[in-house]
Amino acid sequence: MPISEEKSKRIKAQRRKQILDAALELFDQKGYTNTRVKDIAQAVGVSKALIFKYFPKKIDIFKAITEYIEACLAEVLNGPTPTDSLRNFGIKITSTTKDYIPPMRIYIATFIRGELPPDMKENFLRTDFAKKWLAPIIRQGQANGEFREGDPEELADAFWFYMLGVVANYIHNRNKKIDLPNIEIPLSMLKK
Repeated sequence: MPISEEKSKRIKAQRRKQILDAALELFDQKGYTNTRVKDIAQAVGVSKALIFKYFPKKIDIFKAITEYIEACLAEVLNGPTPTDSLRNFGIKITSTTKDYIPPMRIYIATFIRGELPPDMKENFLRTDFAKKWLAPIIRQGQANGEFREGDPEELADAFWFYMLGVVANYIHNRNKKIDLPNIEIPLSMLKK
């Protein structure tokens, strides 16, 4: 008996998520360049041919990770207050738990290592990320009295560059036991 179209879609979505989750973990451990499609297939427990059915090239897997980034940003930057939004963003981007590998950290690591594929249409790190995603939150925080006055785009850049430095330090020292700075430190730069 054939499976329903709905069940088929659900199975395909689950398999796609398995592939992306495995790729995230491997990109985090080995880097984009050193991760082979064969490695991803082994981690998922499927053939390379099945991976290529979902993603014709390895770059397509990496590009799909940007979907995770946008979903994560939409989730964490929609907190009850601007301070909560930025706090959630900082916590998510710097997560080092085994339960959650931040897709944006993988993206940043790939960029820092010089492995970011050149044909990426969207490069979060080169397209005014802070101005697009963080400045509106800072404007909102200024309007409701949470954040100090100043150019919201400059404040967004300062917050973003701080977070980028934290992530870069983690990536560089990932095999050493390092403590990540408290997210309240960059938030205090924005507070009134």
